[in-house]
Amino acid sequence: MADPDPRLPFVSVIIPVFNDQGGIDECISAMDRQSYPAESFEVIVVDNASEVLIRIDAEPAFQPRVIRCELPGSYAARNAGLEVATGDVLAFTDADCIPDAGWISNGVAALGADLPCIVGGDVRLRLSSRPSAVELYQGITGFAQRENIEKRGFTVTANLFAPREAFANIGVFDTKLLSGGDLEWSRRATANGYALVFAADAVVETLPRTSLGAAARQVRRVTGGRKALRSDEGGSMREHIGPRRGPLASLRWILGHSELGWWDRLRVLAVATVLYGVRVAERVMLALGRDPERR
Repeated sequence: MADPDPRLPFVSVIIPVFNDQGGIDECISAMDRQSYPAESFEVIVVDNASEVLIRIDAEPAFQPRVIRCELPGSYAARNAGLEVATGDVLAFTDADCIPDAGWISNGVAALGADLPCIVGGDVRLRLSSRPSAVELYQGITGFAQRENIEKRGFTVTANLFAPREAFANIGVFDTKLLSGGDLEWSRRATANGYALVFAADAVVETLPRTSLGAAARQVRRVTGGRKALRSDEGGSMREHIGPRRGPLASLRWILGHSELGWWDRLRVLAVATVLYGVRVAERVMLALGRDPERR
């Protein structure tokens, strides 16, 4: 492999993975198609105690590394990746994400602002040709990265770029959180003077959940994360967690999606109703002492 281009920042891409060999295989394949020179980035795959050891069977142009993190949670895994990363820029995505060919190049370019900044790229859902009701629900709820960054003040870690020194100033991710750690870290970033920048051309795609069971597990995980954020020491995050839509507001919001036919809107409404019940039940179970979901 050639020496890194001294004109380009060396980039460390950190990808946590839990029980998703197929996802990491596709993600590594996408990383091998990057327009950014292969000698100018590294990929660190963090196996978050998967039941079967994660492996890299492909032989990409870059040199991937696989390390193991036994502490549960993707934020603990990302911190483990940070400990061994050597890059000037730290880039994060997830094992179930498929970065566009220009992902690294465009994310790095967006960091070139004069003010210290954190960059969040776009996260797009790849729906099937005949999406299930759950896919449609996920499609309209989505990631909303532009709104996250410009209106809500945070970026998801599925598509995040930061200069190395940012972590020295801000600190690492909160390992107590199994969900919502991106919100908590972003709040610390802005409190330390970092601007949040949306990069529309730094794109990763991800597949939506297609089954009700998978969507329910996601709701349970997010519910646990919100509970942890609300009960953090000193309650510093409570004011940053906006209220969820109530049932009537959700009904109006779903039925107002005119790009969907009426039958599809009713299908989405049925999914939303079931998941609302899952969310309520999970709050009760967490209050009774059940461990939060991590998947």
